[in-house]
Amino acid sequence: MDFIFNELSVKQAEHPEIAKQWMSDLLRLYKTAYQRGFKRLITPQNILSEFLAPNYTFSHWLKDVDNDSRSLFITQATHPPFAEDVLEKKADDGSRLFEFSYNDKITKGLGAACLVGSLSVSFDNSPEWDKTSISIRAVYFSDEEEDIIEEDEDVKHSCKLNHLEFLKKWIETVNKPPIPNGKILCLKQKEFFPHLVFCKDIEAQISHLHENHAEFIQIKKRLFEINNCCADWQTGMFDIEIMPSKVSPESDSRLKKLKTELTILCPDGTKRLFSLHSRYTPGAGRIYFFPDEKKRIIYIGYIGEKII
Repeated sequence: MDFIFNELSVKQAEHPEIAKQWMSDLLRLYKTAYQRGFKRLITPQNILSEFLAPNYTFSHWLKDVDNDSRSLFITQATHPPFAEDVLEKKADDGSRLFEFSYNDKITKGLGAACLVGSLSVSFDNSPEWDKTSISIRAVYFSDEEEDIIEEDEDVKHSCKLNHLEFLKKWIETVNKPPIPNGKILCLKQKEFFPHLVFCKDIEAQISHLHENHAEFIQIKKRLFEINNCCADWQTGMFDIEIMPSKVSPESDSRLKKLKTELTILCPDGTKRLFSLHSRYTPGAGRIYFFPDEKKRIIYIGYIGEKII
């Protein structure tokens, strides 16, 4: 998993010494993240020409710092893949386009982190970035479907060392051995998601997906979220409010209309009506699930595009 820089946090400091401190803090954060399993520090392609202070760019900073810091930044942050490459690669061979924005500003770093389910990082230079999750607007356009889908997405984020500690459990989850495709996910489901039980059709619904599909990355992310919340579920009804991503039940009208499609046979031989669902993008993806209050497990009944 990679550490992806949020270029929107770049602004001009009053003096180069302040900018040097921002860079020092960023590299310290990266070194700690590296020890916890993250690999590269991914930046936008034009990072070296950005200004850190008046008449002082990233390139100027490279000439001012010690050899270790210079070598680390050049090695990790100035070579492909860049944030633009991540966005292009996940565009699914050009059949799907993405646009991400934060407060009406186009964002490459936060968008790339969203697509691959990784951690975004900012300069520690504003209260605006002092948070462990940032909400961005995602727009997905599919040439094949000729439709535009807009969603709000939460991106895990850090700009301080204590943010990494707060995100410790999530970091441990995302840095587990990679799941390369849908077939392996289903084959090792009990290992990856011990608190989930897949219904019969799940394998057919996701077996064609692989790690280069943006949808597959988001599906894994949502399944890990559901599994982790189930692990923390001790008493009472399952509380969907603890889910980090949006979860909602079907409306009464849709539940009535889709009763046949959403009544799914579970592995214990019981047919259940699935209403709760988590959304994933790109596209209008849905994961339908059913919490079993007696067994404290969650059945996964359907993974795919929104049922019409």
